[in-house]
Amino acid sequence: MTHIDESPTDDPKDPITQLVELIEQGARAEALQVVRELHPADQAGLVASVDTEIRELIVQELASHELAAMLEYLEPHYRDVVFEELAPEDLADLVGIIPDDIAADAIQELSGAEAARVVSAISDEARDAIGQLVGYAPDTAAGRMTGQRVTVSSDATVAEVIETLRPMKAERLPTIYAVDSDGRLLGVVGLRVLLIAEPETRVADIAREVVSVPAETDQEDAARILARYNQAFLPVVAADGGLLGTLTADDLLHVLDEEVTEDMFHLAGVSADEDLESIRKSVRYRLPWLYANLLTVLLAAAVVALFEGTLAQAAVLAAFLPVVAAQGGNAGIQTVTVVVRSLALGRITADSTLRVVRHELATGLVTGVVSALAVGLVVWAWQGNVWLAGILAIAVVGDVLIGVAAGVVIPIALQSMRQDPALSAGIWLTTVTDVCGFFLYLGMATLVVTHL
Repeated sequence: MTHIDESPTDDPKDPITQLVELIEQGARAEALQVVRELHPADQAGLVASVDTEIRELIVQELASHELAAMLEYLEPHYRDVVFEELAPEDLADLVGIIPDDIAADAIQELSGAEAARVVSAISDEARDAIGQLVGYAPDTAAGRMTGQRVTVSSDATVAEVIETLRPMKAERLPTIYAVDSDGRLLGVVGLRVLLIAEPETRVADIAREVVSVPAETDQEDAARILARYNQAFLPVVAADGGLLGTLTADDLLHVLDEEVTEDMFHLAGVSADEDLESIRKSVRYRLPWLYANLLTVLLAAAVVALFEGTLAQAAVLAAFLPVVAAQGGNAGIQTVTVVVRSLALGRITADSTLRVVRHELATGLVTGVVSALAVGLVVWAWQGNVWLAGILAIAVVGDVLIGVAAGVVIPIALQSMRQDPALSAGIWLTTVTDVCGFFLYLGMATLVVTHL
């Protein structure tokens, strides 16, 4: 049993500090010993935290079985980095012992010639298992499943099944599936039920129903189904009902974590593939969104320019433009965040758009009015002009309502067009709230400019 002790020790240095110091001293063997003494999960955290030179040393010096244990805990991005740093012959050794779903990911990262070299060097059994997976899109249930599974005939007796299972390794027995003669999934057999059943009992009599998903199901939908039915695993079936493989709860937890992380990055206009090592890669991911944001800002500036005459007569109006934009934008971002997350969890659909809009408009009206009263009183006390305070308060309420309505409609519209709502909803929202808010505020100011 592994004991995790996070209490203070005589050596306060963390593994990364120890590793860097030992490598700087030229003590490579001692540095690698520090790595080998860590749990595979901690090794994965180490690999994701060190720079390229140290990571390459770890990857090249660890044995295949050590790398295989670590890869199961490593984030997909860094797992791909490890694959890239391995020579084809070393990758072939690794592919032969890691789970087939991770091996399939490794093969898909290679060029055609490299993939052929690796595949030709592995066993026929591993090649067949991987070959079944690489034909599916990586973001589908079949693309994330493992083909390793235990199947028994529904006509077999309990005694026959136990004899079949006896030679197998314990770690290969997470789930036992009952199938018919054509390989179609009929149910699942629990080990506990199998052990207490009479030896002559048929599998068909003790198998229980299980929820399954088609091969092309989106991985995020599969994760939601697994959570909804509270299963530890999720079988993946072909169009004819044939069992293809299985998804485990930990696999789908990784899926949800990846999706949430991706949405978070997209809302900020950056990529989840950034690793804080390549400046070129960071610039390539971020610059397009900064350009897109620049265009929206210029559009808002063009609206302000339409009211140049009004601003010339009452320059004080310019001081409060950020107030309108900020309140409308922030209210809209709050709504976008809730809606994007709810869409990801399947809580709202295009059919419920009107209901969600009504809810957000009611919420926006209350928050907008309260905010507007506060800003109106402050501006009245500060500037001593009730007209300025009034139009600013009305503009704040109006832009907040525009922001929350747009915050609902934009993500749902993007999803209905098969676009990721987290990817560009923020930019469209900012454009709407800035343009509409400035137009509303300056338009009302133009009507009463003689009182300002």
